[in-house]
Amino acid sequence: MDSEHRHELKTNELADLLAHFPEFLKRNVNPIIGISLIVIGLITWPMFTKMSRQKTITEESQVSKSIQMLGQDIGQALQSYQSAPEQLNPALSTILVNANALIDLTGETDNPNLAALAYIKAAQAIRTELHLRKEIVSPEILDTQTQKAQEAYEKAAQMAVIPTMKAMAQFGTALCTEERGQTQQAAEIYRAIIDDAGFAATVFPKLAQQRLDSLDDNAESFTFVETAPVESEEAPSTEVMQTPEATTVEAEPAETPPPAAETEIVEPDSEE
Repeated sequence: MDSEHRHELKTNELADLLAHFPEFLKRNVNPIIGISLIVIGLITWPMFTKMSRQKTITEESQVSKSIQMLGQDIGQALQSYQSAPEQLNPALSTILVNANALIDLTGETDNPNLAALAYIKAAQAIRTELHLRKEIVSPEILDTQTQKAQEAYEKAAQMAVIPTMKAMAQFGTALCTEERGQTQQAAEIYRAIIDDAGFAATVFPKLAQQRLDSLDDNAESFTFVETAPVESEEAPSTEVMQTPEATTVEAEPAETPPPAAETEIVEPDSEE
């Protein structure tokens, strides 16, 4: 078979394949699509995995950085509270802004323990801001801010996997409920921390027991009343203080020893 004949055969086979290719595609459309998707997935999966990992690393880095910045803000506020009162209010405002930003940012991370830590730190910052205020805080603002901190603690307790972090979040929740006057609910949370065997290796069962023991004392209110007997006791004391003055004034004219001596000296002269 010469080369020209072989070329003609190959040309005929190619022409025949092209002529029947649409029919081939029609008969095998599903397998072809499946194989194409598998190939595309094998090619793009490493790219998507790398992009997702990079996104996760970026989000976790942002959350970690925000936690560190919030800790620095709290330290600055504490320093201002002690040595620079004029800088305290701006420092407290910065704490609130960064705490709220951290809560919003934490919702985007998929790391449960990091998210729990961020919620805990944000809640601690909110409570710290309240305690460092020098002016009187209205009951409405106090309850609103404490409730916000409590919600952050509750989210942390739901997401935390590490026992220490979960116990820390539950303990913070109990503190918030106690500060809001919900002593019964706080006592239940403290008891749950004490009874949880998973928290036995942490310090929080001991702290919860201490809070539970002093819960009644912390919740007790005192009323100071000015009673009448106290005033009646003060009146006699005033009279007693006045009495020596009157006695002293009367005693001065009564004491006249020198005239008596002078009289004894004059009497012998008159006899002579």
